[in-house]
Order: sequence, then C-alpha cells, then structure tokens
Amino acid sequence: MDHGSSISFARCCRYALVATAAWCIWTPPAHAEQVEAKGGRPGLTIAAGTLRSALDALARQSGISIGMAGSLPDLRVRRIDRARDVGDALRQMLARSGLRAVRVDATTWRIEAVPRSPSRPPRRRAPPPDLASGDIIVTASKRDERLSDLPASISIAGGQVLDRLAGRRGLVDVMASTDSAFSTNLGPGRDRIFLRGVADSAFNGTSQSLVSLYLDDVRIGYAAPDPDLRLVDVDRVEVLRGPQGTLYGTGALGGVVRIVTVAPDLDRITGSAAIEGTGVANGSLGGAVEGIVNVPILPGTLALRASGWSETMPGWIDDIGRNRRDVNRTRRIGGRAALRWAFGDWHATLGGIAQRIDARDSQYATDGLSRATRIAEPQDNDFTAATLTLQGPIGKLDAQATTAFVDQEFGSTYDASVLASSLGLTAPLAYIEDRSAQLLSQEIRVSDLTARHPWIVGATILHSTSRLDGRYFSTGGSPAVTARRDEEDVIDAAVFAEGTQQLTQTLDFKFGLRAFSTISHLEQVDPERERAARVGVTPSATLSWHRDDLGLVWLRYASAVRPAGVSRTAPIADRRIPGDELQSLELGWRIRVGGDVLALHGAVFGSVWEHLRSDTVGADGLLGTVDAGNANNYGLELGGRLDLAPVAIDFSMTLQRARLTSTSSVATVDDDDRRLPVVPDISARLAASRNFDVRGLPAQVYAAARYIGRTRLSFDPLLDRPAGRYATIDAGSSIDMGARRWSVDVTNLLDSRGNSFGFGNPLLSAARCRPCPCVRGRSRCG
Repeated sequence: MDHGSSISFARCCRYALVATAAWCIWTPPAHAEQVEAKGGRPGLTIAAGTLRSALDALARQSGISIGMAGSLPDLRVRRIDRARDVGDALRQMLARSGLRAVRVDATTWRIEAVPRSPSRPPRRRAPPPDLASGDIIVTASKRDERLSDLPASISIAGGQVLDRLAGRRGLVDVMASTDSAFSTNLGPGRDRIFLRGVADSAFNGTSQSLVSLYLDDVRIGYAAPDPDLRLVDVDRVEVLRGPQGTLYGTGALGGVVRIVTVAPDLDRITGSAAIEGTGVANGSLGGAVEGIVNVPILPGTLALRASGWSETMPGWIDDIGRNRRDVNRTRRIGGRAALRWAFGDWHATLGGIAQRIDARDSQYATDGLSRATRIAEPQDNDFTAATLTLQGPIGKLDAQATTAFVDQEFGSTYDASVLASSLGLTAPLAYIEDRSAQLLSQEIRVSDLTARHPWIVGATILHSTSRLDGRYFSTGGSPAVTARRDEEDVIDAAVFAEGTQQLTQTLDFKFGLRAFSTISHLEQVDPERERAARVGVTPSATLSWHRDDLGLVWLRYASAVRPAGVSRTAPIADRRIPGDELQSLELGWRIRVGGDVLALHGAVFGSVWEHLRSDTVGADGLLGTVDAGNANNYGLELGGRLDLAPVAIDFSMTLQRARLTSTSSVATVDDDDRRLPVVPDISARLAASRNFDVRGLPAQVYAAARYIGRTRLSFDPLLDRPAGRYATIDAGSSIDMGARRWSVDVTNLLDSRGNSFGFGNPLLSAARCRPCPCVRGRSRCG
C-alpha cells in the first residue's frame, strides 16, 4: 500500500500472535445449580401456552438467552409449577417434542433436535451466529424483546466474537466485525465510533458524540471519545444502526452501542482467570491477566460479582528523532464490581467501574512505521462510573429506575516546536491539553409484560459538564502560556413513549415519540459565556411484517438531534451553530432461506442530515467546530450466515454514498470532493469457521477478511488525507479442555499498512499545510 512520506499515517491493524488460557477457579456440581425466578423465590412457574410463549416467559423470569436456528415448532406446553432450575423447566417443556436444550454458557441455552440414532452422532453444528436469527431475548429496545420480533437493524456480538478478541479486547475491535461500523485509529482511549455513514470528522473535538455508548442501562459517553473499556465478563455487545432519538435521546444520530455485562448470580460461587501473551511484528511484546469472581453473600438474596484486569499493549512505532523504539506502548488497568440484592419481587444492583489507560506516546507515523519528534507525546484516559438500578413489577407492569455518575479525564501532549518562534517561546515546545467530562443521569421507565400490545413510557434527565484546558509549555524554562479554556454545561430533560399495535396476525405498527428540552451554557476565553436552548420532538414509526417460518421485514422512519453549539474558529457573527438533525428511512429484513441453512439480513436506507457539525483544526492548530452544511447518505447493507455444519460462513457488505449537499458560509470544503469523512463508499467482511474434535475435545478454527474502501479524514482540503483502501486477514484456533480454554489468534496476516483514520499531530498538520500558489483553492502539505 502507498504510505507516503509527508502524510500522517497510522498503522491500520497490528500483526499479533496471541495465546490465551482460562481455567475455572471453583464451580459447584451441576446438580446443585439453582436459577431463581425474577422475584427471587425458588422455583420457576410457566403458564400453559405455546412453546414460543413459554420460552419467552422463562427468559424473562431467569434472565437467560434462549436461541434456536430456524423457526420454533407450533407446540403446546402444559403449565410448569416450581421447576427447580432453568434446565428442569426446559426438560419439562420439550418432553416428547423431539427437541432438547443444550447449555452454551452461564446465561445462554440452545434448542436443537434430538439425534435420531445414538449409534450415529450428528455432525457438530456451528455455534449460533453472533447476529442471531433465532428467538433470543435482547434489551436494545429498553425492554425484553425477542430478536425475531425486533424490527431494527441490529448486530449482536456474543461469545463467538468476544472469544476472538484476545489481545484486542476493546469496543473498537468489536466494530471491526460489525456491519456498517467504523472507527478512528488514534490509539486506546482516543477513538471515535461511527455507524451507517453518520460521521463528521476524525478529530476528537468538543462536539457531542454521534453514537451513544451504554454500559448496560447507563450512558457512558457524551462529548468524549470511546473510553475503550476492556471487555471482561461481558455477555454481549448490541449495536443498533440508524438514528435512535426516540428511546435514547440526543446524540444517537448514527445509532447506539450497548455493552451488556454478566449479572451477579445469587446462588453459585464461580470464578475464572485468564492470561494472554501478545507479540507484534516489527514491535514489542505485551500481555494481560484478568480474573472474575462471583460470591453469593446471602444465597438467593445478595451476591457480589467482581472482575479485574491489567494489560500491556505492545508498541510498534519508532521515533527516529529521539532514537526511541516502540514508543506507543500502552498500559490499561481496571476493574468492575456489582452488588445485587433481591427483595420480594424486586432487585437492586449497585455497580462501579474504574479503568486507567496510559500511553507513553501517541500512535501515528509519517514514514512507514516511524516518525521524528523532539519530545514525547503521552496520552491518557481515566474512566470512572457508579450506577444504581432498581427493577421490579408494579402490578402487571415492569418498572425500572437507573441513576448513574460517569467521570472521564483524558489528556494529550503534542510536539508544538514548529510553532515556538511564532509564539515567542523557546523550543522544544509542548502543547498539553487536559479534558474532563462528567455525566449525571437519571431515567425512570415502565413497560408492560404482555406480548400482544407491548409499550414503554419513560422520563430522563441528564446533566453533562465538560472542560478543556490547553497550554503551551517550553522545556527550555519559559513559563506556561494558556492557549484555550472551554467549559460547557448541558441539561437535557425528556419524556418518551413507544408502543406497538397488531394490525393483523403478521403485520404490526410501532410508533414512538420523544419530547425534549436542552439548555446549554458555553463559556470560552473568547467569546464570553453564551446560552443556547432547544425544545423539540424526535418521532419514529415502524411497519413490520413477520412470519415464524420465514422471518421479519420492516419499514422504519426515525430521527435524532444534537443540541446547539458555539464555534471558536468561525467569525464572531457566525459562531452560533444550530443543532444537528438527522432523519432516516430504511427497509430492512432478517429472513431465513432453506430452513436452517441460510440466514440473511440487511437494509436499504437513506438519510438527510441538516446542519452537520464538524470538528476541524484552526489556523493555530487547535481543534474547533463549524457548521459544515447539509448532507445525505443512501446505501445498502447486506449480510448473512451460511451454515454447512460443521462449517459456517459469515459475510457482510455495505455500499453507501455519504455526501455534503450544501455547505455553510464558514465551512472550508473542496467543491470537487464532498464525501463525508471516515466512512467509505464500500466495505466488506467474510469469515469462515469449522468445528471439529481433537481426541474428543471440541475445537474450532477460523479465518476472517475485511476490506475498507477509499475514504478521507476531513472536509477541509488543508487537512484532508487519503485514508482507507486496505484489507486485513485474521486467523485463529481454539480448543476446550474441560474447564480450560486455549486459543491462538493472528491478526493482520498480510501486515497491511495504511491510514486507518489517524490524523497524527494536528499542530504539525496546520503548520505544514499552506495555500498552493498554482491552483486556486487547493493546498499543499509538506
């Protein structure tokens, strides 16, 4: 691939060899397992009805996920009284049905056909797909809902994907295997995530994020990058594509990403530990250790679940200016704990998480895998959150209240020596930027538990405070000089409702509405404190057609907004930035072809984006925000899974055309290139896995390839860089030896290199870009 010598290129994927081993510390015998009902009382009671309704009730009571490839048979189930545990309840349901339940993990069961002949064991079927097509229970709609009934473009990264992230256990790594999902590659704790072509820039400015990040039911991001939490003790990651303003509020223009953790088990003492070793070609070595423990303090009533991790991420970038190797070596350490208390029919969960990321230098290169700077550019991201969730029934309704506080502190240092003379300071010169973001939120919601006319009503209030302090510091002894100081205070209050009406036996109509009020106070060194307010509604409507033997097809309209802002780079008269507003229409499907053999999913979509706010770099090299104008995007997502047991093939492709349709008076845009940054017009992914036995032990091998088409970094021609247009190939294998699991994964087998959406040092970019005297309106970097 073309690397270039004057453009800041980051390595698109590392080439790593990872070995992972995990073992169980202690687990009680299987016959001692006891899964409580939702109210904490022993035994499970399931009303008589269809197999579908019985499985739905069991999933709601026990909190497990139950899946089956293909469609469920139309069977009647007799009433089940006080089943001992989930396994007992499933055995009673499936008695004499020709089906059986197989436990996949602590919270997941799979239903499959009973082998016809004991003398001829069936072929080992591939694990359930991560974008499941069966009747598993998901919570992305803020209530328990069968995936087969959810008319939305959703990807679910479960155990199969998470198990392959050894050495790369971050949310950005999950996005690499998710349809129509992209991210920058600025380094751990620095990245931004984009979904379905909704992207404004590769820079980490002060604008509100375009994708809402959630840890369980708690929003963990507002105007900050992805905290890059290590995915330890995580059940699954749910990715909703398209605007989700009705249920999730401001900022969910591109969609929502929810990390769903494993809940404390009130009855069993369990634990596990894992160790990883990582090596990077042309780089250094690293590794990680992690552990999980679950302890019932009062069995059936009170339990504590805790996890912790410590990780060293190898570096692979050399700084020839300081004669240093592997300068981007990074340390990540953290832990999470949850205390769950069941009282009557209710339960309360108190949780906390803390993580610290320290990178000893920034992650970009200008010549191959090297660069030259006069000083180190360390980066850090410290994340802390505390949550309290209450959930239980009020009559026939399900109620939930969630309170959360999130604090994120992140800082950057850049070599600003090139600006020293213009600032009257001595070189070497550093620009040091410290940022903080605090988020206090409260949400209360009520939903019904009936399947005929499901609905949800809720209210939420959010208070976000973000601060930015930037200063120049000379190592030659000159006093520090303040470069900028910004502070933003946002209060967002909203009420929302969504309900479904069954029109016919196969046709449903869902309508949602969110009314919100947002008040922002913005204060900068220049201009003075300003106030911006906005009141509005974000509706959604979905018409869906479903049939158990075929699948689900839907037509959905949705919208989302971002609040107003202030620009520090625009002229004073144009510094007020209207809030973004995005409206989208999609025709989507999740269908099965040939029974259990082929599952297809996809969507044809189009969106209109007004007052697209974009982060850019000012003449001083510091980040600012402008109203870039209006844009639209339309395209096609197509993916599926071909199950040819014991081989499974997963594939996906996204074709889209995201362009500016008009520009604002303050935006600097190349009229010949109006592509939106970061998101390519074409991307594709192909993966294959095979299950087999090694001396009676289950094993698996896989290979995966991903292609990212050509794209760009910024609207501004002075800062724009070619990006994308690279392919990566990963491979790995694993074997389960009872309570132990061993795996080896190799990423980026071809050692591909290219600009994977990393802009490098913005101060150098601003200093090196000058107007070209030959072509009007163009620029030249060098």
